[in-house]
Amino acid sequence: MNGSGSDLDGLLADGTHVTGTLRFEKAVKIDGQFEGKVESPGKLILGATAKVDAELEVGELEVEGVLRGEVKATQRILIRDGGIVEANIVTAKLAIETGAIFRGHCEMPEPKQLPSSGPSEKPKEVAKEGKPNAGLPGAKPPQNPVQT
Repeated sequence: MNGSGSDLDGLLADGTHVTGTLRFEKAVKIDGQFEGKVESPGKLILGATAKVDAELEVGELEVEGVLRGEVKATQRILIRDGGIVEANIVTAKLAIETGAIFRGHCEMPEPKQLPSSGPSEKPKEVAKEGKPNAGLPGAKPPQNPVQT
């Protein structure tokens, strides 16, 4: 979806100024000004003329305009060329195009569960007392030990 189709739940056109809480299911595009809070499992698109100062909790976020605030996006954030984001963000995936500006802090927490793509690798055992392979079953002494 490119944000201009009929998949939008709503559009705040250029020239509008809305303050409050915005909730939706699929996708909303903002081309005007918005202040407040946005809560949605869907996609929020901030067009080139958007000026948003808000706390966002969305599934996806795409920014071409100006965004200031706090952002949590469960799926991804895309800051397009010309977009300006001054925010602290938490997201699974982040993409920033050349020409975009990001000022703030980004946290990308580890996924709780990743789909298995094959046999998992066992963690390597840590050597004891700072010696390579010391105390590991079947460990051989290091070749050419350094003497001081």
